[in-house]
Amino acid sequence: MLFGDWVLVAAEDRQFGASLFLLEALTALVILGVALVVRLRLFRTPGSATRFGFVGALIGLLLNTFVLLYRDKVLYDLDQGQYHTFTVWMTLAYALFLLLPAIADRLIRTGSAGTAHDVRADEGQYAEDDSAASYRPE
Repeated sequence: MLFGDWVLVAAEDRQFGASLFLLEALTALVILGVALVVRLRLFRTPGSATRFGFVGALIGLLLNTFVLLYRDKVLYDLDQGQYHTFTVWMTLAYALFLLLPAIADRLIRTGSAGTAHDVRADEGQYAEDDSAASYRPE
């Protein structure tokens, strides 16, 4: 509503491709950044970013349904070409919302072999096993 004239260029305009590409690139960066924050800081379990993508897409699609249903009240300042650009942008953004968090989950490796804490825990376990096995009462 605030930046519609500058950001949402009608599909018939010459700058439509560049404008849509920049919108989608910025959207992809924001989604990927939030997915990484969710995966690395908020919920460190594997698959948490993918679940974030599913829940975010579900909520966003429901909200977008009402925005498009009541477009005369919500998007009242946009002309027909900008309205079409908005729907194309949102459709591609929801596809990114489903793909990018899943990609972020696949890129972040979680394993017990590489962390120092797990290696020390394994060494302590083997030390207990060795001392128990070597102890023989006389």
